[in-house]
Amino acid sequence: MPSRTSPATPWTPAFVADAVAATLKRAAEHDLHHAITEVARERGLSSATIDEWVARARAVPAAPVPPGLVTCHDCHHPMILVQLPKCPPVYLCMPACGRAPVPAQSLRDAVARAVLHRAPHLVPKDKIDAAAAYAPGGIHRVAVGASPSDLHFTWRSNPRQLVGPRMSPAQRLNYARARANHGDRARAIEVLHTGLLHTDPTDDSSALDVATANSAALLAELALADGDPNAAMPWAGWAHRSLRRLRGATSPEATAALKVLAAAYRRTGNLPEAADCYRDLIRHHTSADGPRALPTLAAQATLALALYQDGHCAQARQLLARAVAEHRAAHPGHRDGPRLRQELNRMRATCVDQRHGHPAGIDDPPHDIAAALTKGSSTP
Repeated sequence: MPSRTSPATPWTPAFVADAVAATLKRAAEHDLHHAITEVARERGLSSATIDEWVARARAVPAAPVPPGLVTCHDCHHPMILVQLPKCPPVYLCMPACGRAPVPAQSLRDAVARAVLHRAPHLVPKDKIDAAAAYAPGGIHRVAVGASPSDLHFTWRSNPRQLVGPRMSPAQRLNYARARANHGDRARAIEVLHTGLLHTDPTDDSSALDVATANSAALLAELALADGDPNAAMPWAGWAHRSLRRLRGATSPEATAALKVLAAAYRRTGNLPEAADCYRDLIRHHTSADGPRALPTLAAQATLALALYQDGHCAQARQLLARAVAEHRAAHPGHRDGPRLRQELNRMRATCVDQRHGHPAGIDDPPHDIAAALTKGSSTP
C-alpha cells in the first residue's frame, strides 16, 4: 500500500478541499479508486493521502456535521471536513472559494442548538450530545455565511425520524439486511432511507461506493415486497446503474440489482423494459452458471410471464415450455417444477378460453427458440 505523502511545504485547507473536489468530480465519471489514483498523480501526492482526505470528507461515523448537509452561502458549493496534522478540524468549500475555514466544533454546536430548539422530537433523549447527527431529519440544507453563527437553515416540510445516522454505509447495509431477515422490513426501510437521504435516484448521478449502491438495491427490493413498486422503481434503476459502473455489468452485484430492476419494471407495467432486463439476466446467468442452471431457467420463466402479460402469448408459451422441459430434465423433483407446469397450463387454458387459435404444437418450440427469444438490446 502506498505511503502517505510528506509535504515539502505545509498543506492548506484550500489545497485539500480542491483536491477532494477534483477527486469526487472525476469519480462521478469513472470510479473512486481510479479518480484517487489520477488526482494523486497529477498533484504529486500518494494515493493514500488523497484517499485519506476523501474518506474524511465523506465520513459518516463521528463526523461533526453529517456529510452533504452544509454548503457555503456565498459560492453554494458543498462544505467538507478538513483536518490537517496538528490543526483543529474545519469545514471549507470544495473547491475553495477564498472564504475562511469554519471551525468544525463551532459549526456542530450551532447546528445542534438549532435542531434542539426547533425539532427536539427528532433527537432521541439518550442522544442529545449527538444532536447534530440527527439534523438531516429536519434540515434540508445549512448555508454558512461569514461566520459559524451566520447560518441559513432550509427546513424540511416533512421532517423524518432518522435511524442510526452515524452508521457507515457498510454498517447500515448489514443492519438493514439483518432487520429484513428477521421480518422487520419497516425498520430496514427506515435505516436505508436515512443513509440515502441526500441521494436523488432520478438524476444522472451514481453511487461512489458499493455499499451505498447495494443499499439502494435492497431498498428497492423491500419496497417491492411491501407492494410499492412505484417507490422501488427509481432506487432499482439507480442501484443497477451504479453497480454496473462500480463492478461491471456481469458482476454478481450488478446481476442481483438487475433482477430487482426487472421485477420493478414488470410490477409497474413497463413490460418491454422488463423483458429486456430478463433477456440480459438470461445471458448473464447462461455465461456464469450454464444454460440449465436454476437461475437461468428462472429468468427464462419470468421472461415468459412478462411476454405473456404484454400480449405475446405464443412466444411466452414456447419459452416457458422450453424452460419447463429443461427444468424437469436438469432438476427432477425440484420444488419449482410443479409451479412452472401449472403456469404453463394456465397460459394454455387462457388461450383456449379466449379462442386465440394457435396452431397445434405451439408448445414444442424448435431447439433454438430460447436463444432467439433472448436476443435483444441491452438494459437501458
